[in-house]
Amino acid sequence: MQWKILDHAAMAPSGHNTQPWTISAVEPERWVLGSAPARWLPAVDPTNRETLLSLGAFLENLVQAAESQGFGVDYRVVARTARDAEVVDLRLKPGAPRDHDLSHLRGRRTIRKGMQPASLAKEDVDYLLQHDPGSFLVFPRGSREAALLAAKTLEANRLQAERSAAQAELADWIRWSDADVERHRDGLSPATMEIEGLAGWYVRTFYDRSNVLTPAFRRRTVELIEALVQEGGGWILKLSADEDPGTLIEAGRSWERMFLRCRSRNVALHPMTQALEEPSCRDDLTRQLGLRRPVQFILRVGYRTPYPEPVSPRRPAAWFLKEART
Repeated sequence: MQWKILDHAAMAPSGHNTQPWTISAVEPERWVLGSAPARWLPAVDPTNRETLLSLGAFLENLVQAAESQGFGVDYRVVARTARDAEVVDLRLKPGAPRDHDLSHLRGRRTIRKGMQPASLAKEDVDYLLQHDPGSFLVFPRGSREAALLAAKTLEANRLQAERSAAQAELADWIRWSDADVERHRDGLSPATMEIEGLAGWYVRTFYDRSNVLTPAFRRRTVELIEALVQEGGGWILKLSADEDPGTLIEAGRSWERMFLRCRSRNVALHPMTQALEEPSCRDDLTRQLGLRRPVQFILRVGYRTPYPEPVSPRRPAAWFLKEART
């Protein structure tokens, strides 16, 4: 088993950092990438669209890590629906090592706060999107589209804060204490949510799941989002041709390739998918933006200096490796 490859693959992003992947070793160099139902988010992702996108990001990391170790990767999407347990059948084959800088995988980070107000320079946009420019739309700060995305993101967060199922699901994935972070190695920690200093110590020490369900916490969350959507240099949308499992896997790979390039240009990226998770907001965005293809990611972007190091907890490969099929 190529543990280094899997540990790098597991640095992929996922909603609430649920890390919904499994690996079954059918043969030493034939694996099946699967989906873990216990790590799905039915309240905000009832169709498992975001789960498949996360598995696509995992696959992109796996391919880059394998190629750096001298393996090519042949794969086939076997899932027929978004709820299938087995998603991708893949085989490693010997090949010449490729010069992938795996520090990009280790250094990738979602950044929420502190984005500068300058729009992204054209050369930086071109660099980020060079692998798949036709599937992204870029809306700079000050544009009508950017204002619309900010407004709909805030509206969707308000809806989710009021929706008990969505708030309870969020509460299930916050790891307030250091002990819980170490025990689970997943979810959202205070550091991940950028709650720092005295406030970070306080919530690590005194908060638990019940705090997330209070009206005061919901209100503060909306107030924070209201401030965040005013930061940064604009928004990027990731589009796809359709929402078939194979298409979503490839969309996740494409998105991750872009995400992995952000640090080298000091570009902060904050996925804010709530407006896609609330049907009224999604439909209104699609209509007002005149989109003919489905949106898979709404990304708030902006420059950030200094660029912070990753803090999101990660499960080791041994935790998501399943026994081989018989």
